[in-house]
Amino acid sequence: MPMKILVLDPLTLAGKELLGRDQRLTSIGGEFDFRHTGIDDESQIAEIGSHPALVPPLDAPEDLMNVDVIVVASDGVSSRHDHLLAFLDDNPDQAIVDLTRLGFLDSRTRPSVGAQLPESRQLRVAHPAIVATAAVVEALAHLGRLHGSLAAVDPVSTFGQEGIKLLADQAGQRMQGASVDDRIQGHILAFNVVAVDGDLLENEAALVLPETPLAVTHSLSGSFHGHIGHLGLSFGHPVGPQDIDEALSLAPGIEVADLPVGLDSIPDTDHVVVTPPVLSPDRTQLALTLMVNGLRIGGALTALEILEGLL
Repeated sequence: MPMKILVLDPLTLAGKELLGRDQRLTSIGGEFDFRHTGIDDESQIAEIGSHPALVPPLDAPEDLMNVDVIVVASDGVSSRHDHLLAFLDDNPDQAIVDLTRLGFLDSRTRPSVGAQLPESRQLRVAHPAIVATAAVVEALAHLGRLHGSLAAVDPVSTFGQEGIKLLADQAGQRMQGASVDDRIQGHILAFNVVAVDGDLLENEAALVLPETPLAVTHSLSGSFHGHIGHLGLSFGHPVGPQDIDEALSLAPGIEVADLPVGLDSIPDTDHVVVTPPVLSPDRTQLALTLMVNGLRIGGALTALEILEGLL
């Protein structure tokens, strides 16, 4: 029997990115159902491939019965999510993939970068900067034990379509010298960068990369799209620049870009884009910048890898 997959909120930015991956979804061979958590009691219309699909509201925990995997693509939390939580309380072994990491499922899920699934079947897609870091660490692991630091910088698309709209409104108000009334998660992000608590990401990195200790900081930026990770890695011995270049150039899913490279080039790529690596004079410290489309890397593509692993 095909796996039955219920997608919660398929019309968000993350949901649309997931459903737009026709070939991968076909290879999974799942049977899809949909629910939305909006305040509207009306059904919505989604499209999977070229076929329309009805998206009724999530009205009760029973709406989630007889489902193999629940994929949460919500970009906000509403009272309808109480039905999901109630269902998970009564069904603790239910497989779930949290695509959008809103926080209300953090205590119930373990982060995954998709390649190797933890034993848990209640998973969340790891943060895009951590997924990108995992790809780089895997490429360089043969050069010795690594440790270092990661500075993750998020765009407002992290907060869904509403976040993008609010950023545009904030920019207009600031350009006019007016007070900014509407905040994004309590912040003014137009023409701004805000440092926030990085503990959650550091804990997530420790779970995903237990052999690579990382100190992690976290910031929110005024960019519309594109996640950035400023990654510094330390080696236990000097390494040759040619070894770094070869490892990154041969790694699947990594693209070494020529400088300069801007975030505006990222939305159309499925790769982790890295800047040319820079080694310290003693060749024991490596610095590079990671750029990804977080709707794909650490988003829909990572979620699809997780789903494939749950088959």
